Amino acid sequence: MPRVSLAISPAHLALVELQKRSGSFNPKRVGLQTLPPDLVRASLTEPNIVNEAAFIDQLQSIAEKADFGRKLTLSVSLPEGSARSLVVALDQKPNSHEELKQMLEWKITRIANLKTSDLRINQRQLSDENGQPRWLVAAIHEQVLGQYERIFSDLGWQAGAMLPQHLSEAEWLVRRAGADGSDQILVSIYEEGFVVVILRNDEPLFIREVTCSKTEQEDELFRLMIFYRDRLQPSKPLANMLIVGEPNEQVSLGQAISSALEHTPQKLAPLSLGLNIEQSAPFHRLAAATGLATLAY
Repeated sequence: MPRVSLAISPAHLALVELQKRSGSFNPKRVGLQTLPPDLVRASLTEPNIVNEAAFIDQLQSIAEKADFGRKLTLSVSLPEGSARSLVVALDQKPNSHEELKQMLEWKITRIANLKTSDLRINQRQLSDENGQPRWLVAAIHEQVLGQYERIFSDLGWQAGAMLPQHLSEAEWLVRRAGADGSDQILVSIYEEGFVVVILRNDEPLFIREVTCSKTEQEDELFRLMIFYRDRLQPSKPLANMLIVGEPNEQVSLGQAISSALEHTPQKLAPLSLGLNIEQSAPFHRLAAATGLATLAY
């Protein structure tokens, strides 16, 4: 995995190179750039970039301003809503790779309402939960992925892993997994709603994308946390929460989590995660790019 990563959202780009020293991460080079409205439109089934030439200009500009040079090898965090990830629990362990493929495809079709023939699918086996074999599945539409691959090829950039934004941000929690097995939660907020990722040990236990208005976020998250409390059998109180969004959203959604669980998990910030950035730096714009870049170490 490269030390350079790019995070794309409809509002901005973040381009980061990380160094690791004495157990902490230090940004070596950082670029942040606001994008023109409607240049990037996150979609699960259609190409995301409205004007490819203008988007390439934006990528060249951020790389030049942050002194990255012309040729880059990097990983990419895709806009929320342009890829889908889910934790799939199976009733029984498949007997072959082909049977596993068929079972996962059936689950994806049923849960995500997408044709698997149109998707590029990656899966990773997770540890069993209550005797059920589980897989983490990430899927991106061929048209969406094909456009991004073409753009990076035109730039002469070598793009490796491409992950949904929430999985990139969740890497910060994976690194904090404790020996006691306490759960952790990521809430990744975007314009059309939010995504919740709950980790148990160092693995995703539960991923849920919620589409709602800003005024509905607190109620929707409260209901989701009640489901977690009553149905997902936490053996210990939720230990940590990482809420990626504007400061006011961090406060209101943190209160919704605390109210539903009747205790307050530790709120994680960049320094507690091991990321050495200025306190005034916009971590919510850097979380995905920096989280993805940690995979190089």
